[in-house]
Amino acid sequence: MKLSDFAFMTCVLSLLSGCASQPPAAPDWISGDSAQYKSAQYLMGRGQAATQEEAKDRARADLSKIFQVAVAAESEDVQKFKAGPSAPGQYESQASRRITTHTSQIIRGIQIAELWQDTATNNYHALAVLPRLQTAASLRQQIGQLDEATGNHVEQSRKASDLFLKIAAASLAVDAQQERESLQKSLQVVDPAGRGTEPQWNSAKLKSDLDDLLKRVRIASQVAAGSTPGFAEVVSGALAKAGFMIETGPSPDFVLQARMEMADLGFQDGWYWQRGVLEVTLSETGTGRVRGIRRWTVKSNAPDAESASKRALNQADSVLKQELRAAIIDMASSR
Repeated sequence: MKLSDFAFMTCVLSLLSGCASQPPAAPDWISGDSAQYKSAQYLMGRGQAATQEEAKDRARADLSKIFQVAVAAESEDVQKFKAGPSAPGQYESQASRRITTHTSQIIRGIQIAELWQDTATNNYHALAVLPRLQTAASLRQQIGQLDEATGNHVEQSRKASDLFLKIAAASLAVDAQQERESLQKSLQVVDPAGRGTEPQWNSAKLKSDLDDLLKRVRIASQVAAGSTPGFAEVVSGALAKAGFMIETGPSPDFVLQARMEMADLGFQDGWYWQRGVLEVTLSETGTGRVRGIRRWTVKSNAPDAESASKRALNQADSVLKQELRAAIIDMASSR
């Protein structure tokens, strides 16, 4: 072999050896924008971990964080509604569940578009994407359905002759718009322009109209004889928070009778346990007709019996403040 040939072969082998030792180049989305999944068309999340599945989960979680701001803002709005001077806020738990549900539905649309392993570290990198156009179209469709439902509920409330049927329909209208607001915030995240869909209804006006209807209902509260000390205050406080007019005179429209029966389960595993039933009954004053009964299970434990009783009372207070308004509307509007 000639010297020149030997030199050429040595150079080729050196180049091949150098190429073999270099790891493949990382995809563009690892540290920057993706040429394939452009930000105007997709929301993106990235994840890195020692296993493929964990990297995928982290990428989904990274993309989901984009919606957490919207969820936090909507939850804050719900809390403000709860704390408002004229807003009873019984929608708090319902609205929070709807926010979580809608966010979960959006997250289920997330796709793992690419997966890459860094041979230098053996770590996996995952890219999660969510199509903006498809997701926005779905959200706009749901918003349109809620706006249509709101209009139907408002019309039903206006036409109903029975006060509680008016209240039930007005309550559904407020409920639909609360749901719409959570979808709107998600749509603003997905929409590249951040505009979403302009509301057709004034939520504050719908809530104010509902509050005015509630104040037209006069309800007196009664508790069963021998009730736990403080239970009467819990019931009247929940009734006031529900937005109804508490009647202390001789002629209420309805009477709300409440009882809470607790059984002492004794001392077990270092705790005093109690379990019982919280029950409310709504009756018409004029006819004595029972419009409905609602029951909830109450249970508590504490290091001592007195604290267990207090915790049971606190639980009853929490349940009634969250659910009494909806329960009364449902009972009174049932035929």
